[in-house]
Amino acid sequence: MTVKIPNLREQQKAAIRKDLIIKGVELFLKQGFVNTTVDQIVEPLGIAKRTFFRYFSTKEDLLFAWQIEKVPELVQELNNRPSDETPYTAVCNTLASLLTRYDQNPKLALAFMALTKETSSLIGKEYEKRIIWEQGLAVALIKREGEKQMPPLKARIIVGTVMSAWTAALDEWFESGGQADLRPIVKKAFAMINES
Repeated sequence: MTVKIPNLREQQKAAIRKDLIIKGVELFLKQGFVNTTVDQIVEPLGIAKRTFFRYFSTKEDLLFAWQIEKVPELVQELNNRPSDETPYTAVCNTLASLLTRYDQNPKLALAFMALTKETSSLIGKEYEKRIIWEQGLAVALIKREGEKQMPPLKARIIVGTVMSAWTAALDEWFESGGQADLRPIVKKAFAMINES
């Protein structure tokens, strides 16, 4: 397999995109999403406002960029799960792999969640991100199990159910002000699926 090495132009574009994300998220967390303008994001970077819109259609797209870019990693994680895991367990463990992000910086994770609950447009974008994750994982689950064993409807139900438990667990953790231990909450939420 040949690995494509990005040329200088592609590297520069990736660096600009990364700089925009870092500066944007930094400002959103510091002064709020609504109070942050595109001009405030691009000015310290010496980038024109129109350049911002070459990379992102909206501020919301910038805020959720890392989550959209996470889909291939989640799909790879699901593909790498042991073959003896049930589809349900494999999806649970795939999402649980994200807990390391929360372990690394729980304050940042909490601040990011608070930010996403700030405005209705961010709540809508969060839901859109969830749908993209669900679609990506459902397709991967079908490939993993074979369409005969895992028809699309079944895959969507398994992934959607696990995603609902994941979201509910994160919400409970958020409501505790990040004081509760997230891992047991997630484990309990996943276990509750089997109880119903």
